[in-house]
Amino acid sequence: MKSLVLAIFRLCGILWCRAWGAQVHPSALIHGFPRIVVKSGASVIIGPRVTLNASIWSNPFNDGRRTVLFAGPDAAIHLDEDSGVSASRIIAHQSIRIGRGSLIGAGCLLTDSDMHEIPLGSANSVRVSPISIGEGVFVGAHTTILKGVEIADHAVIGASSVVTGKIPSGTIAAGNPARPIR
Repeated sequence: MKSLVLAIFRLCGILWCRAWGAQVHPSALIHGFPRIVVKSGASVIIGPRVTLNASIWSNPFNDGRRTVLFAGPDAAIHLDEDSGVSASRIIAHQSIRIGRGSLIGAGCLLTDSDMHEIPLGSANSVRVSPISIGEGVFVGAHTTILKGVEIADHAVIGASSVVTGKIPSGTIAAGNPARPIR
């Protein structure tokens, strides 16, 4: 009976994501109801066997926040096969790609822009630069990944880190700002 209930919840999650404009592979596991915003010309692609944990019961670290996937006008969010996201916010104004088999821990923030001009109220334009996360990357809970970040394959980012630059392949990085520690 439990497996039937879970299958129904997962189907409802897929249909929910599709109703809000995401392209979802039928093998994706959507636990709960993520908040999805897809603006004009934008795309959110959830690939095969991707797991989105967007409910309290889906991950012990989830404190009740919904997973948010926000793609601004002409922006793209792409979650490659076998990747996973738990109770995190992914906000793209250009492009955010999470590679195959990469996992994003609960409470993370990924944003490819400054969100507003700096300093606030100035005539400066909002700075935007894509985020690229390679294959087999693990991002610990409550990490912030800022615009222009490139994390190469098989890197590990420690919990509560702030990533502002490039992280080489196979590196363990942590801190604010995140630096290689091994």
